[in-house]
Amino acid sequence: MKKKILVIGSMNTDMVVKTPRIPHAGETILGGIFSRFEGGKGANQAIAAKMLFPDTSFCAGVGDDSMGADYLRYLKRRRVDVSLVKKFKDAHSGVALITVDRRGENAITVAPGANLLLSPKDMAKINFSQFSHVAFQLETDLDTVCEGLERAKAAGCETILTPAPAVILPRTMLRNVDYIIPNEHEIMLVQKGYSNAADAARALLKKGVKHVIITQGSKGSLLIDWDGEKRFPAHKVQAVDTVGAGDCFTGSFMAGLRIYGDIEKAIKLATAAAALAVCHMGAQSYRPKREVLAFMRKNENLTV
Repeated sequence: MKKKILVIGSMNTDMVVKTPRIPHAGETILGGIFSRFEGGKGANQAIAAKMLFPDTSFCAGVGDDSMGADYLRYLKRRRVDVSLVKKFKDAHSGVALITVDRRGENAITVAPGANLLLSPKDMAKINFSQFSHVAFQLETDLDTVCEGLERAKAAGCETILTPAPAVILPRTMLRNVDYIIPNEHEIMLVQKGYSNAADAARALLKKGVKHVIITQGSKGSLLIDWDGEKRFPAHKVQAVDTVGAGDCFTGSFMAGLRIYGDIEKAIKLATAAAALAVCHMGAQSYRPKREVLAFMRKNENLTV
């Protein structure tokens, strides 16, 4: 059986206002431009993976409301398998309020709604043996993520965790993580007590994580595992909107693992996909595989 890949996580409707700068506390700024996009870390990663690998499934909690119905129709149009998405009555679907400045930097507030209602019992109903790789984030209930990771590993899947929003994670959870992908800020919150990200990463390895990939925005990413450290530079592009760039990296990385079976090739694929993504507005403005591969050939990052 040809195995699929799966993302378990959040789906939010993004309400985006683009302004010259992000306002300070108590400040009002006029002149913003409003847009509405599909977002949520889980759905972002699922769409990014789907752009590169067709057999991509998504599991999430959604409210029984118009926004949730609109979002499911959208995911079906994008040909993402949503058979594992669970609808909750009397709950609102997730919403994110996002401000983006002229440099493409952002500030985000999330009302998770039905995302937090996905439970460990829902993980027990998933046949993880269908999947080769499963990705999680922390915009769903932590116990649900723990249960999903354990069941995915027991079924022989490779697991990927984006620790955002960042919290200290239990050792029992970390031992079921093959790849953890924090940014420089998140890793210092997940593994406190260290003065730099590399030392924090090595502490996570000692707790059972197999590979740590620290995303560093325009500086690229840093892979740290028991084989050592390796830096992967970013591509120089003109950023328009960085919302969802990290999710694009993670979803594309998972697809790359499935396509190539090689961590370094997967990181290079993810780096190229994320670079193209920030050149467009919207958290899911990810580019198709042919564009990503053409960009990689041009930049001589990978022979394909």
